[in-house]
Amino acid sequence: MKKSSKLLTSILIIGLLYSFFRMITGQGGSGLFNFFDALVYSSIVLFLVSLIVLLINIKNYKQQWDTFIFLLIGLPLTIMAIRGAIAQIHYDRTPDLSVKYELPVSREEYLFDSANIKLAIDSLIALRNREHGGPDVIYGLIDTIIYSPAGDKIFVSYIKKYEPNEFGNEVVPDYLGANKKDSVFWQLTTVSHQMSGSFHDEKSLKIEVRKFYFNQYSFLDKDSADQNYFWRIVR
Repeated sequence: MKKSSKLLTSILIIGLLYSFFRMITGQGGSGLFNFFDALVYSSIVLFLVSLIVLLINIKNYKQQWDTFIFLLIGLPLTIMAIRGAIAQIHYDRTPDLSVKYELPVSREEYLFDSANIKLAIDSLIALRNREHGGPDVIYGLIDTIIYSPAGDKIFVSYIKKYEPNEFGNEVVPDYLGANKKDSVFWQLTTVSHQMSGSFHDEKSLKIEVRKFYFNQYSFLDKDSADQNYFWRIVR
């Protein structure tokens, strides 16, 4: 067996053994995730080493058929890792919060809606604290209110502050939406798609909420046929 084949075989075997080791030693139900994570990194190493071997022996590429096999073994998960890295870079970019369309309501309507929405949030929190055990929600704050371009739908991101806990992650996002309004009030309900999680402070929560929504969804009517059109997804 050629030295290159021995090297690539060793990488493959070590990668598999390492992946199974990560799976066995995983805690809190993370074993399968750790196995797959280690397998992806092992595949990347196998792919890169195979590619380097092929480039070094480019003149004798016909004799490197076994290296091609190792390259193909590592290729699928390497492609998946590259796509994942690109998606993460796209997600982590600074959200573009510039106004894409004119606010479809007057400032007076906006302030009136804000006051009524805050009242609804306070009522939901009070009801929740009465009906559920565990730590109480101390208060709720509106993070942002988003109107659809036509002004016929609304999305509200708000912050719930729970009683302090030992982990310090008592700040939680929650959401309301409405596509109907009577003469005065929006008929608010919970939305069907939302970002979850708990945070240590309100600033971190605000940043992550904006990344999640503004870096993944389109709010413009001209994009209504796209899969990521926000007002088609949020109910």
